Amino acid sequence: MENLSQFPVLNISFNDFFSFDVLHKKYHSTNTSFTLDNENNREHEMMAYHIAKAIRNICIPTIVIIGVFGNFVSMMVFASNYLRSSSSSTFLVALACADNVFLVSLFLSWFDGSIVNILTSVSICRFIAYLTYISSFLSVWFVVGFTLERHIAICHPLHAKLFCTQVREKITVICLITISALLYHFSLWTTDVEVYPSEDISRCSIDEKHIHFLNIVTWLDAVLTMLIPFVLICYMNIRVAFTAAGFQEKRKKCLSMRDAKSAKLGALRSKQQMRVTRTLLLVSTTFLVLNLPSHVFKLSSLISAPAYYINMTQYLVQEIAQILYYFSFSMNFFLYAFYGKHFQKSLTFMYESLRLKCGCSDRMGYLKRTMTLRSWV
Repeated sequence: MENLSQFPVLNISFNDFFSFDVLHKKYHSTNTSFTLDNENNREHEMMAYHIAKAIRNICIPTIVIIGVFGNFVSMMVFASNYLRSSSSSTFLVALACADNVFLVSLFLSWFDGSIVNILTSVSICRFIAYLTYISSFLSVWFVVGFTLERHIAICHPLHAKLFCTQVREKITVICLITISALLYHFSLWTTDVEVYPSEDISRCSIDEKHIHFLNIVTWLDAVLTMLIPFVLICYMNIRVAFTAAGFQEKRKKCLSMRDAKSAKLGALRSKQQMRVTRTLLLVSTTFLVLNLPSHVFKLSSLISAPAYYINMTQYLVQEIAQILYYFSFSMNFFLYAFYGKHFQKSLTFMYESLRLKCGCSDRMGYLKRTMTLRSWV
């Protein structure tokens, strides 16, 4: 049988190196091992384990490759001249960047555990753990950031010009990065390397001297990256959805009472505002849905007593939940591309400009196609 300790078993914690249950096992036993809970079901359990391992080995590199490319394109689009000054663009650029940092850290962790043992240095392990903590924290709070901005724009429109500005977005992003860097600096001295002499490998682990401290940190991290953001995002999304629906009804009633020109201009502005709102609502709601299963397992692990055996069927379900969590770092580009009309327009502009620079298109053809784009509403 393969050594199960080579693979993340309860991958539901706030990073991809060690979990809450693993911390407890290390604390209660100096010879931690993962055993099957019922020898009579050995074949069934091993099948579940191998399926989970296959899912992990197929999905993680796929998610990382697609996600890094998509996030990079998203950064380029939102930083372009066309969308640079649009609502929440700073948050969305920062979100794509944080997601890419997480995905690269995830890939290195997966590669080390499944392909070649590369994370053999304590310094490297600490740096990767630090990046993982920070990027996962920033990802969720950048989502909270643009959700809050949309909430202000829709539910408190009179305050939008004061609070929803590029300068305030940049200040908020810098503050969040600073806070995360300070909050998670402990990983630079609590991360260690555990050596397995029989297999001539080493794995990023935790320094057992800090086991009690890390158990407390696990709870604090759960509150900061799960409970508070989930409550805030759910509340604001519900408020925005109901307010937007009510606004649309009022707008329809008012159109007949205004002159045609004014009505057309108001309808256009309202339509553009609703497009942005719909897209960002979709992004934040998708984030919640993909994160929920992993967070349910994490809460269960935090609340329940530590187990001394691993049920492989439970391991399989948890691995699927964790893969869904990883998807949340890689699929925003597709949401923007399918549902964000301004994003589609800017992306097409960038593509046409690239074709012109590469000599794949003549200037007249470029102007003709971009004129068509400019007519989009």
